[in-house]
Amino acid sequence: MVHQPERLCDKNRGVSSSYAASRLARLVVDTLEALENVSFPLAVPGINELTDSHRALQTQLSTRLLPHLLQDAVPAIVVFGGSSGAGKSTILNSLLREDVSEASVIRPTTKTPVLAFHPDDDMAMTDSMLLDMCDVIVTENAIPGIALIDAPDLDSIEDENRVLSQKLLNAADLWIFVTTAARYGDHIAWSALTEAFDRGMTTAVVLNRVPERAKSPVRTDLLKRMAESGMGQSPLFIMDDAGPIEGLLDPSAIAELRSWLELMRSTRASQSLVARTSRALMPAIRRELLDLADAASAQSDAAQSLRESASQAGVEPAAGMMTAIDVGRLAAGAPTTQWLSLASTGGPLSSLAGGRDLLFPNRTLARRDRAAAEIADAIDDALRIALTQALIDTRDRADFGWSMSYVDTSAIRVGIDIAAAVEKAIDDWHRDSYSAAGRVKGPIAKKVSQQGLADLLRAAAGGIPGVQSALTKGGAEGGVARVQRALRQRSQEAIDSVVAAYVVIIDDLKLPDSSVLRIRARELVDAVWEK
Repeated sequence: MVHQPERLCDKNRGVSSSYAASRLARLVVDTLEALENVSFPLAVPGINELTDSHRALQTQLSTRLLPHLLQDAVPAIVVFGGSSGAGKSTILNSLLREDVSEASVIRPTTKTPVLAFHPDDDMAMTDSMLLDMCDVIVTENAIPGIALIDAPDLDSIEDENRVLSQKLLNAADLWIFVTTAARYGDHIAWSALTEAFDRGMTTAVVLNRVPERAKSPVRTDLLKRMAESGMGQSPLFIMDDAGPIEGLLDPSAIAELRSWLELMRSTRASQSLVARTSRALMPAIRRELLDLADAASAQSDAAQSLRESASQAGVEPAAGMMTAIDVGRLAAGAPTTQWLSLASTGGPLSSLAGGRDLLFPNRTLARRDRAAAEIADAIDDALRIALTQALIDTRDRADFGWSMSYVDTSAIRVGIDIAAAVEKAIDDWHRDSYSAAGRVKGPIAKKVSQQGLADLLRAAAGGIPGVQSALTKGGAEGGVARVQRALRQRSQEAIDSVVAAYVVIIDDLKLPDSSVLRIRARELVDAVWEK
């Protein structure tokens, strides 16, 4: 589509330029709203570059493209950028013939960017977002139709300055790259220049402070570099080394550069520059929108991967817990020993163990209830230990799975109160047991209270064979089955609660919608050719 503009123009031959511009402006606004709603909450590989690209795209659309679509009279934005100490501020001051931007040997000098434009452009710049980013100078010495910005150094030692400089470059219609004979090959600044050119931005180069003896070889080498980077047609301005200087450069030193800027204005080349840069940037904007859409899809994939990893963490601990319940492992040791003691001849539960009826059952009911509670407490203690270990195992597996993910989860904090989860499971199981005891109608229901029977049901569900046998003889076999099912359910719920603590973090993420970005990418490219 991008490679066949003539077909698009033919297709839209009947579309008015004002309608096309209005449609494009509306699409840019829609795209900005879509980008505003896009976030990348998961730290996948390349997240920093992705965030930078997201921010740069928003800057380009909001501060460079949209203002020109909404108002044709907006001046061309010309940004002076480059390495520290290259003389950007001095050149800007000299062009305007007044000190509007601080120039000094102390680095970094330009901390807050300076935006300078002619009073004729004051109205057109009223709503520009650049006004919030820069110190604004309105001066008669500026060139009408050309807004000049002195940006912070690209290689500033301060992160905030570097980020701001990149934002301003993204907002530029023209980037004047200022460098020196000693520093024109600096990697950071040169890389930024070539990247901007590759994205379709119009560029010019000022080679400042060139000693006479080095002028020829440096010029030759720089032109070679520019040609190899595809910038062979970009203007190159060479300024002689004026030695130590305070204040403004001699007018002759910047005459060629000022004449070129004035020529742009007088021939309306500045507006052609705006239109050309806007159109040239569209393929890059489309590509970046599609890259962001791919990244949005990758975020969803990463979230699903983490979700599945957390869910898998509970599978083996749950299987182990169910096996322990099924084979009666909770009854091993103290619970069974306690039953044998309390159910032996003369013990409070001996009548239950022997299946005998009592002549006066109510006289010993309280003793049997207390004995049943002791055995149930022993089962609870065994359950508490086993379930705690299962939850810890689940948590550790989830942590390990996330630590091995390609997503950096080190900053994610999962709050889990294992002790509280275990106690909740046991309390819920107690209620289940009491409810099940109320449904038992066999003779065993007359030998203990409902609470005592609930305790015996838990002891049987925990796997004590003697209790299981006594309750079966007493007509409570169905109750034992119900309480054991409840034990499995409550144990599973406790394990699931640990898994859920991880899953809910993923489910609460505001994941981006890739489809919206893909739609905007297609619509923007179509609309720019209509315009």
